[in-house]
Amino acid sequence: MPQNATLYKRLFFISSLVILILMPVLSRDFGQTGDEDVEVAYGQDIWNYFVHGNKQALNYDNHPYYGANIKNMELYGGMFDFLNEAIHHAFPGWHVIDIRHFTGSIFGAFMMIFTGLIAYRLSGKKWHIALLALIFMAFSPRMFGESMNNGKDIPFCMGFTMGIYYLIRILQDFNIKKTLWNEAILLGVSWGIVFGMRSAGGLIFLAYVVLFIGLFFFVNKTERSQLFADKKSVFKKLLLYFLSAFFIGSALGLLTWPYGLQAPVQNLFTALKEMSNRSVGIKVLFDGKYTNSMLLPWYYEFKWILISSPVIVVLLALLFIPLLPKGLKTYGFFSVFLIVFSATFPILYIIYKKSTVYDTWRHVFFVYPFWVAAASLSVDLIMLLFQNGKKWIPYGVALAALIPAVIWTVKSHPNQYVYFNEFQGGVRGAFGKYDLDYYHNSGKEMAEWILKHAKRPPAGQKIKVLSNMDGMDTYFRNDTSWISYGYGRYYERNQLDWDYYVTFGRFVSLWQLENGKWPPANAVFMVTEDDTPLGVVLERKSRDAYLAYTALQNKDYINAIKLYESYIKTDSSDEMIFLNYALALAYGNQPDKAIEMMQKAIQLNGERPDFYQIMAQIYQAKGDSANAQKAMMTAQSMAAQQIIEE
Repeated sequence: MPQNATLYKRLFFISSLVILILMPVLSRDFGQTGDEDVEVAYGQDIWNYFVHGNKQALNYDNHPYYGANIKNMELYGGMFDFLNEAIHHAFPGWHVIDIRHFTGSIFGAFMMIFTGLIAYRLSGKKWHIALLALIFMAFSPRMFGESMNNGKDIPFCMGFTMGIYYLIRILQDFNIKKTLWNEAILLGVSWGIVFGMRSAGGLIFLAYVVLFIGLFFFVNKTERSQLFADKKSVFKKLLLYFLSAFFIGSALGLLTWPYGLQAPVQNLFTALKEMSNRSVGIKVLFDGKYTNSMLLPWYYEFKWILISSPVIVVLLALLFIPLLPKGLKTYGFFSVFLIVFSATFPILYIIYKKSTVYDTWRHVFFVYPFWVAAASLSVDLIMLLFQNGKKWIPYGVALAALIPAVIWTVKSHPNQYVYFNEFQGGVRGAFGKYDLDYYHNSGKEMAEWILKHAKRPPAGQKIKVLSNMDGMDTYFRNDTSWISYGYGRYYERNQLDWDYYVTFGRFVSLWQLENGKWPPANAVFMVTEDDTPLGVVLERKSRDAYLAYTALQNKDYINAIKLYESYIKTDSSDEMIFLNYALALAYGNQPDKAIEMMQKAIQLNGERPDFYQIMAQIYQAKGDSANAQKAMMTAQSMAAQQIIEE
């Protein structure tokens, strides 16, 4: 294969060009994420800070629109959000969400390309290994999908990968006669991206630079002897490169971070302290139970990587461990240490610090390029064991083993980021055990289905769409003449007035997921992968549930009972309907039927202690103390178990 180096080099750059063109084109298909509203607001606030002198970007303890959802936003670097807001001002007809996905896809494409270039450098400049690493990254479905959905972690990962590449390039190519100012400037730019995406990331990257420079000259005797040759001019030149990169990176990062500009050193360490262990926890689904993100098991990030990356990449990356002795002989200590350290240390540090992480392994995406590099170098080391005529076999096997991930990347578009590998049994095996569409990406497809299939109302009227997902204002922005949209909590949906309700499986009762009670029976459209629902559109045939709840609130129990009786003929899949129906019956002196309705509610959601508490109250009002006590004991036992699990 080495004799075909020119061919593989051409294939690498052709593939890179295809990725750079294709990903931005596909970016329009992706939905708005649950974080983008606040990120767009942050970009607007940074713009207003620099253009109009508005101070909102300096403090988010209080915000007129987003409340706690935007708290501590000032601690993040604002480069990506500010960049997209600036583009939006230059092209106001281009929707800011589409802009974000477009620019995110470019960052993602370069992340993949620089991963290949790192593998090229560390493998001893082998273009077939660079191409393999590029292919591994491009067909790692989560990384592909997150490139469009994730405006924080993918740009950060790209900047980090780019920076490590140029650091390696400077160290490997440096000598007194060669000018590397282009590399130094690009190292500074990548440093600025890291700093500009996560302010504290600038310090982390600085630590990497110092560590790898020191290690390189410590283990390479020839380069170390040259470092202080010629009256230390070599050392001075190298120092000048890295100091220039540091100042370029610091300037780029600070210029888009208003909070940092106020007190660069102090506020940088304030951000580092908060980002090392976030003070806000959210509920995540992991290993088949909901857990607070501040209380996740130590292996959380490692397991996510193992079950949501292509199997062949995982196996080859792990194979690099037993191949370490051969790797040390082939590539040298510096290259092997850089890969192993970069692939594992950030996760080990999170474990040591017991840091808070959110939503899968997105906070450590920047380790994955080094998992891919390790996987690619494993193939290279195996190839060295084969005779010249058969060296293609390990390479071909690696590519063939990637085919399932390639097929999945193509057919699952635009939901690539919900990928689970064969270790987990795919998306179907992950259902009810792990969060699937945590970014709300499926909302776009569901909104487009409504636009296509909903019957237009008479002139002057509108169909009503409610959702617990973000993005409806974006998807329906051109159709407000006949569609109104708003927010509604999933378990309160039938207390509200709507024609269509758009929802997803996140935060749904685990009992309902495990027992086939979600999606509800009135789902008329589902976005699925592996025959597994990610999001659903519910259609309501009758407004009687909403009218019944209004009557119940007004203590008009007779009408509430009649309306609930009418509604359950059209939909009997909502436990809250039966709960409210039972309350109306209880207040209307029909305890036996009220108990019957509570039993139906429990059949639809069997993990609600409050259902049993209400059942106990109805039994008690009926004078049935024995059943009242039994129901209350069940409620107390269930509540205690939930506290233990949390």
